[in-house]
Amino acid sequence: MKNVKTIVLIFITLLGLLCVDVFFIEPNILLTKSQKLEIPNWNKDLNGFKIALVTDIHLGTRFVDLKKLDKIVKTINAKNSDLIVIGGDLDAKSIANKKYSTAQIANILKNLKSKHGVIAVMGNHDYVPRKIIKEIYAKSGIKVLEQEDFFINHNGKLIRLVGFKDLWHLKSNPSEVVGTMYKTIPTVVLTHNPDSFSQMPNFVSLTLSGHTHGGEIVFPFIGSFFIPSEYGQRYRNGYIIENNKHLFVSRGVATLSGGRFLDPPKINILTLYSQKKISPNTKVIKGIKSNFAPQTMRILKKHL
Repeated sequence: MKNVKTIVLIFITLLGLLCVDVFFIEPNILLTKSQKLEIPNWNKDLNGFKIALVTDIHLGTRFVDLKKLDKIVKTINAKNSDLIVIGGDLDAKSIANKKYSTAQIANILKNLKSKHGVIAVMGNHDYVPRKIIKEIYAKSGIKVLEQEDFFINHNGKLIRLVGFKDLWHLKSNPSEVVGTMYKTIPTVVLTHNPDSFSQMPNFVSLTLSGHTHGGEIVFPFIGSFFIPSEYGQRYRNGYIIENNKHLFVSRGVATLSGGRFLDPPKINILTLYSQKKISPNTKVIKGIKSNFAPQTMRILKKHL
């Protein structure tokens, strides 16, 4: 009987510690990770180009207030990137619920500094209430790309950025959006939802996304049960190469489930280099095939 009580006590203690990590510690972490990516169709003269990628800030949700936003800005600035990319979901509804003014937020975001400024795309949480997010970005001097491109000149060489409108709001053909007119210019695609990647043209050097939050609650060998992607585990998180097409999915900053496990918030610093040889496909992200997100997604999209 004494041994049983000891085992029960140990179990309850471990469960309590796990809950503390999932619901209090891990969601409040803010990691940065620097990675070198060797990507196709990239000009060697652009080697060393550094992008800071931050996604899914969800300002106004638990763990992400104005003070945290200021911390995010300072963390990014400390990396001295050539370009900063905001990959969607600043979160209009949460901002409205918190009654943050657009000026308050813009006064923080305008402090983001990089050689070529800040580019953003819209996420599925950025459209309602209308105009809030675009007003914030306009006041911050941040350029928003929706079904359009933008060229930057880095040390005398062009880089083309193509931004997609959020996939839940506009289903578009990636080949038509990217086009072929500038296929010889190194092209980076910015799309909040990684589900567009499977149809991305082969000449695109790199696709940057967020949206999945990395699954938020991730179990060893099982993966996540709730990934807002029609592809399940496939585009859940990180650097993914398929048939020499390159995708990077950031797990983002916030949590919408209320917790995170084995998936702490992260800002990614990506340094780009020309590919020396064709990259093999990355290992498939393993996990269960059952994914409860797609059905929920279909319900949510009806109310957007």
